[in-house]
Amino acid sequence: MVLTGYNTDIEYSGTVYHVQTEDKGQANPLVESLVYTAGEILYTRRTPYHDLIAEEVDKGAVATLMERQHRTIVQAVQAGGVQRLTGTISAAGAEDTTITSKEARRTAPRDNESSLDQVILDYLEAQRERAHLILRAGAEHQFFYERPAMVSVTSEDSIAHDPVTGVKVSVLYKSTAEPRRLVLAEGETDSAGKFAAEVTLPAFAGGTSAVVIIAESALGQSEMKYIVHR
Repeated sequence: MVLTGYNTDIEYSGTVYHVQTEDKGQANPLVESLVYTAGEILYTRRTPYHDLIAEEVDKGAVATLMERQHRTIVQAVQAGGVQRLTGTISAAGAEDTTITSKEARRTAPRDNESSLDQVILDYLEAQRERAHLILRAGAEHQFFYERPAMVSVTSEDSIAHDPVTGVKVSVLYKSTAEPRRLVLAEGETDSAGKFAAEVTLPAFAGGTSAVVIIAESALGQSEMKYIVHR
């Protein structure tokens, strides 16, 4: 499975923040998330997963780690977390090497201001019993220009891990050579929480392209992103 990561743009108080999360691969087993705006990196979180490799767990465990980390940071930014970033951020735990590159504001920190890490921890505590939408790949996804491919995903809630029916799923084609998004398929998950569709990729037109699978429901939004190969 070639899961490249998650990318989300968030507008807060007139500023657009970009959150990017990716897996660095087994040679450097880290899930890295960046929060930046106008080219300036405000926050970086790196979560190692050496233990998952040692236990030889399924690749889906890494995908779940990526999804949870990305969703948590996105929700913290939406709640105004970046506005409260004051400077150096301490590691949240023994297995978390969270860092930040610059101060978000050149003001003196106040005693009641929290780091973005603390905002995230507070948010997680408040949301612990609230279910969120999780999207899992139901097949090995490989996408090539001008070739048909099957898309298969399963949706579930994050607490009970029960299938979620009626989730709206969109399969989009995005390319750096084409500003418009091409909708390859749309539909909803069935009673088993599954969605499947056959799509055909357009011809290569330069740049880099990706297939993005987006799922939306009352539990929130989840997405997967795959690079298209020549």
